[in-house]
Amino acid sequence: MTDGQLILLTFLSGLALIVLLVALAIGLFRVQTSLDRINVNASKILWGVRAIEHETGPLRAGLPELRATLTDVVGGAGIIAERLTAADQHLGAAAEALAGPRPVGQSQAQA
Repeated sequence: MTDGQLILLTFLSGLALIVLLVALAIGLFRVQTSLDRINVNASKILWGVRAIEHETGPLRAGLPELRATLTDVVGGAGIIAERLTAADQHLGAAAEALAGPRPVGQSQAQA
């Protein structure tokens, strides 16, 4: 190998190294740009979560009382349902009594 060829190969190797470093720098720049955008979006999300936490903070104090109240409401609704069932049965019996006797062969569905 001559000195000219050796210099040319050294120059081409150096050029290849520079191209590799430039490509690597461009790739890293793109990754950094994407990470910066992700950071901006994550910051907005974090701000929103903190705002929600701040706005809903006072609810913590009232939750035990609300739970007790709703438990009482459920109990009361059960009692109301039982009474409505009983009233429905009484109204059904009253309707049968007011309807009078049915002709033979006529079912309740046909009336």
